[in-house]
Amino acid sequence: MAVDWLLEQWFPNILTGPKVRIACDGLSAIELAFKDRPLSPTDAQFDLVSSIREAILRSSVDWAPQHAYGHLDKSNLFDKRSWWEKRNLEVDGMAIEYPDTKQSRLDPQFIQECVTLPALRFRWRDKGTISAEAESEIAWDTMGRAMQSLPAGLQRWSTKHCVGMCGTGKFKVLWGLETSAACPCCGDFEDHLHVPRCRAASATAEWDRRTAAFSAWLDLQLTGPSIKIAILQLLQGVRTPPSFPPRPISSSVRPAFLAQQVIGSQGLLEGRIASSWLPLQQQYYDKIRCRQSVSLWASRLSQQLISIGFYMWEQWNPVQHSDDNVQLRERHSAVNEGIHSQFDMGPDDLPKEIQPMLTCPCRVLRKLLVDKEEWLKLLCQERRYFRRSMKAQRRSLRTIFSPGP
Repeated sequence: MAVDWLLEQWFPNILTGPKVRIACDGLSAIELAFKDRPLSPTDAQFDLVSSIREAILRSSVDWAPQHAYGHLDKSNLFDKRSWWEKRNLEVDGMAIEYPDTKQSRLDPQFIQECVTLPALRFRWRDKGTISAEAESEIAWDTMGRAMQSLPAGLQRWSTKHCVGMCGTGKFKVLWGLETSAACPCCGDFEDHLHVPRCRAASATAEWDRRTAAFSAWLDLQLTGPSIKIAILQLLQGVRTPPSFPPRPISSSVRPAFLAQQVIGSQGLLEGRIASSWLPLQQQYYDKIRCRQSVSLWASRLSQQLISIGFYMWEQWNPVQHSDDNVQLRERHSAVNEGIHSQFDMGPDDLPKEIQPMLTCPCRVLRKLLVDKEEWLKLLCQERRYFRRSMKAQRRSLRTIFSPGP
């Protein structure tokens, strides 16, 4: 990327793509950057390699990668090394001491931030997810520790839901899987923000159950009483604010309360807690002479908040795939009406092998929606075929028995 940038500065109006040979003593790094093998998020340095590949695709340079043997600095046969191996030793020597400090290894977290953070910040601001003020208030170390402690499945779920690209009505319509973005529980427009805010009775009951369990967890972790009141009040702001006046917030926790409000209720539900909570909880631990780790408390707090959002999704998911679905009620009504009309017409214009299907309407109506639709489709199709056959037979008979000219 650096070489490409230098070429753009030196030759801004170059007409033909220059050919540049680039060497590296890491064979796997060369192959990852220049081969066509698909990348996996589990690959080492995934973000960095992805950015390098994107830069290569955008570049007008014809790159010629080459592997140079490294770790030859202990050999005394410098003059017998190839030109590329000599240059590799020189570059390694400059990189190890920069500027006057020995660099044993590159910091992958720092590199990842340099590569990904500008684009990530742009998306945060563009989508209104995290403002500049909120970014400075968030306990990012706590968030990172919490994410690493979550099960792999919950990590993937949290990543998808933080950006909103998940199987809700909004994206199912965009993907062409559904024609309506209505919530299966309440019928309102559904995106990832709607799921924890759904006003259906089942969602409300699940929310009450999870917040009660979260309150008990705060007590179990010896959370400061004023901190507990403030966090629970902020959490209730995820859904419609209550009609009664909020409980008063202690002046000692008000700065942290205001900082968390800057982050937002959705940010709280996604595990982004304000760094101001940690010293307050540490003060409470000191007061009660508790030796628990406040950083561990904060990490577990973040995990608990993420889990609340996950359980709200879990209670929604079975409804999405069941017949008790607002989107399916119209289909239920239409197919039930069609079944009744089939029984009203009787079995007379059906083939004999199909007629037993019209013996018990209650049994048919108790079937699943998909099965009822298949049943109705089959009956309508057989009636249509039978009627066409009868018409064809009548035409044939008229032709046979009609008087000649």
